[in-house]
Order: sequence, then C-alpha cells, then structure tokens
Amino acid sequence: MEALNIETINTETDKRTFIFKEEIICDFKKNITPKSVYAVFDCHTDTRTVTLGEMIINSRSLADHLRGCRRAVLLAATLGVNADMLTRKYSVQNMGKTLIAQSICADIIEKYLDDAEKEFSKADGLTGLFPVTRFSPGYGDFDIKYQKDILKTLDASRIGLSLTDGYMLTPAKSVTAVIGFSQEKKQRAFKCASCNWTCSTTRLVASQVLQFSGLKPKKLPFFSGSCSITEVIEQLYYKNCGYKEAV
Repeated sequence: MEALNIETINTETDKRTFIFKEEIICDFKKNITPKSVYAVFDCHTDTRTVTLGEMIINSRSLADHLRGCRRAVLLAATLGVNADMLTRKYSVQNMGKTLIAQSICADIIEKYLDDAEKEFSKADGLTGLFPVTRFSPGYGDFDIKYQKDILKTLDASRIGLSLTDGYMLTPAKSVTAVIGFSQEKKQRAFKCASCNWTCSTTRLVASQVLQFSGLKPKKLPFFSGSCSITEVIEQLYYKNCGYKEAV
C-alpha cells in the first residue's frame, strides 16, 4: 500500500482520510493476529480436472493455471474475528472509514500470504520448485463451493475458520487458495489476471463505491484492466484524486 506524507496532501478531505488510515492501521496492528494452515499435495491435471490428494476439483480455469505443476499447496488464512469487529465499528462511525478498513484488511492479508508462501516454499517436497500465482475459489470457474472441501481437508476450524450456508468464509477477512509448484519458473501473472472484468466494469464499481461512501468525485481516475477492487478503493482514497464530501 502506497505511503502518503500528510504534508503533500492538498485538501482537508484528503488529510482527514490520511488520519483515518493511520488510525485504522494502528488499531489493526494492536488487535489482529493473522493465522493460516496449509498442506502439500501431489498435483495432477487434465483438461477440466485437478486432483490434489483425494480432493478432485472440476475447473478448467484451475486446471489451466496449474498445468505443469507437480505439487500444490492448499492454503487457508484469516485475520480473525477482531478484524470483522473493527470493521463493524468503523461502519457505525463513518462509511469512509469502512471502505478504508476494507482496503487495509485486503492489503494485510495479501502481504501475510506473500510472507507465508515464502516460508512454506521451503517445506519438504517443494524445495527446488517454483510457485505460480495463488488461485482462489471464485476465480474463473473454480466454484466457491470448494471452500467447504478445502476447510475440511485442512481442518481449518483450528484457526477459527468456518463457512456459511452460502459458502462464504467466516470470519469475513479470510482467504482460501491453491498454489501450484512447477519445475520451471513461470512468469507470475497479475493476481486479477483470471478475472473477466473489463475496465468499464471496474469504473462502474468505483462509481458504486463512491455512492455508498457519501463522496462525490471531481473526476474519476483511470483504472487499467488489471485493477482489482482493492486497487480501486486505494486509488479513490489514497491518491488524492480530488474528492469532496457529498452535501
């Protein structure tokens, strides 16, 4: 996440956003302890199917992503219930704070997963292999229902993870993913590269974020086709794009 110097911020709204950001980061550092659990499996793929141990996943998108990978890691991680509690607290105080908190949570768990990936890359069976980009249920045709199988396989209840009837993770600030490991070092794609969203769709989401935040833009920044939702919110709140509070 890009750091800002408060002395370079031009408007009162942006200064207030900067202060909100620092306050929220401080809260999270004091109250959040990320946790994760993972397991390593042999990886077999065909055109539409991925087999990880006894788990069979029907997904062309995942099969294409893991093609050439001999091993794979199933991973689950969470920021815990305190992250959800803090986000709810901010939603009562200020919608702008809520959106900033959502973005910061996404950034924290992504950085945590990056660090965790470096650690388990040293695990038995993975030495000498190269990781490909994380791929989570919900990407492409990798059905979100497979989160149930991932949590069961990993016994993820030991880190406090569970599922709703709609296959959503609780606590909400949680992630499941598959990471393939190949003998060849592949160019790692953008993490949103498997998303079918267009630039215009991202701009629509940005407009909706603004609508719910109670802010009105003087201009809407350009978003490239590779922008994720987190990057949209970061640009709206952190890049001094000239926003003012709605009347």
